[in-house]
Amino acid sequence: MKEIIKKFQDIKIAVIGDLMLDKYIFGKVERISPEAPIPVVAVQQEKFVAGGAANVAANIATLSGRANILGVVGKDSAAVTLNGCIQDLEIDTAGICYLPERKTIQKIRIIGQNQQLLRVDYEDGSYIGAHVEKQMMQQLSACQDLQIIVISDYAKGTITAELMQLLKEYANSRQIKLIVDPKPRHKEFYHDLFLITPNQKEAQELSGIVLQEDKDFRAAGIKLVREFKANIIITAGARGMYLFTKTNPEQYLHIPTVAREVYDVSGAGDTVVATLSLALASGASLAQAAQLANIAAGLKVSKMGTAPVHYAELADELN
Repeated sequence: MKEIIKKFQDIKIAVIGDLMLDKYIFGKVERISPEAPIPVVAVQQEKFVAGGAANVAANIATLSGRANILGVVGKDSAAVTLNGCIQDLEIDTAGICYLPERKTIQKIRIIGQNQQLLRVDYEDGSYIGAHVEKQMMQQLSACQDLQIIVISDYAKGTITAELMQLLKEYANSRQIKLIVDPKPRHKEFYHDLFLITPNQKEAQELSGIVLQEDKDFRAAGIKLVREFKANIIITAGARGMYLFTKTNPEQYLHIPTVAREVYDVSGAGDTVVATLSLALASGASLAQAAQLANIAAGLKVSKMGTAPVHYAELADELN
């Protein structure tokens, strides 16, 4: 695994999906409001980070890979801030489409005494049109030496049935692996991909099987492999990961979680798919890639917010 991660710096990956700006407001809580039974937060710090598909690209970059990001934002102040967060990580932003009729997705989290008190979302979930799909595919075609395409689908309008079909045709013609972090709402989009990475809740919705014991995960994984004709990795929080391959889904691999204190699970799925894509492009087997992603996820959940995992952290953990 140490030899695999040394190759990360040579890997180029395109990430396409729903771009978001995550804002964190940190403060102290010392009293309850006289206007309503709610805490009063005295703001001490504000922080902006790349979220959604942009967080996948951020993890690729901090793990020393090279990322191209493709998605849509509005022509607003949030887009300017998000672009700054992305460019700070030396991510290629040429594939971002700025649409004046659209609002940039924002998630604002208010945190007091290390507890998340409230989240406020600004969203525009309308699907992009054919002209934007064409523009994004043109930008993707301009990306040179891609080894993998990651589809980070939050069901916020960027990933459409038509765009997914175009991506499949493009990837197949160039023998590029497609990895999708899915949303059950778009279940019909995901057939015949290389790898699908649902979390426990998503796997339960996609399979229709309630996931409580190992036998439930086994049944769901086998069902999803056969239905989607893809390799499946189910991320299951404290239970770790379950890997099911197209070649032999019955012989699944359960990877226990790395024991550590959990602060925040937000963004863990983005860290997983980023690590998987880098490892697979570096020559790792699915099992090796899943084990590395499991280690990276353990590092991520020990951090507050959607903070990416850095190469040095992963290398130290392997040591």
